[in-house]
Amino acid sequence: MTPFAAIDFETANRDAASACSLGIVSVGADGTQTEWNRLIRPPVTRFEPGFVAIHGIRPEDVEDKPEFPAFWPEIASLLRGRVVFAHNAQFDMGVLGATLDRYDLPEVPFRFGCTARLARHVWAGLPRHRLDVVAGALGFFFRHHDALEDARACAFIVRKALERSGTDDVEVMMKTQRQRLHAFRVARSHRDYGLCGELL
Repeated sequence: MTPFAAIDFETANRDAASACSLGIVSVGADGTQTEWNRLIRPPVTRFEPGFVAIHGIRPEDVEDKPEFPAFWPEIASLLRGRVVFAHNAQFDMGVLGATLDRYDLPEVPFRFGCTARLARHVWAGLPRHRLDVVAGALGFFFRHHDALEDARACAFIVRKALERSGTDDVEVMMKTQRQRLHAFRVARSHRDYGLCGELL
């Protein structure tokens, strides 16, 4: 099997750089699955009620947690050189890119694909293609909007798409299903942030 990873971010508010949780599932060449999950203190601890209602993470849950840079070496090692999947990848890659930009951290090379788009092609008959709907239709039930559980569901969808395509190579599967893999890039803003986390 081609090694791949699945990721999911939860954010504190509408700011893309407000990650408060990250789950990663890394699948090795032998199919074994390694999991990584952390709560993260955003640069500005402002949790919007609507976001708390979705994922249940509150300011007090992250007040003693490290900020993203403390975790980046571990995260980078799990993503580097892999094909990385996320459900609605534009959101998760946007969070990762904005966070690396916010802290001026180096990016790592990897390509990514979107399991939402993949599911709309492979399982076109489903009424909706939300993560919980697709995973549930395939027999995987989980606690939605928990970062690690969402990453597990995403990895499960990739495995099912591989089975459906009759291959254990994610690149072949994506080509077979007429899906694109995109190179991850960070759009650097060169903005000046103060120590308190406010944009100056």
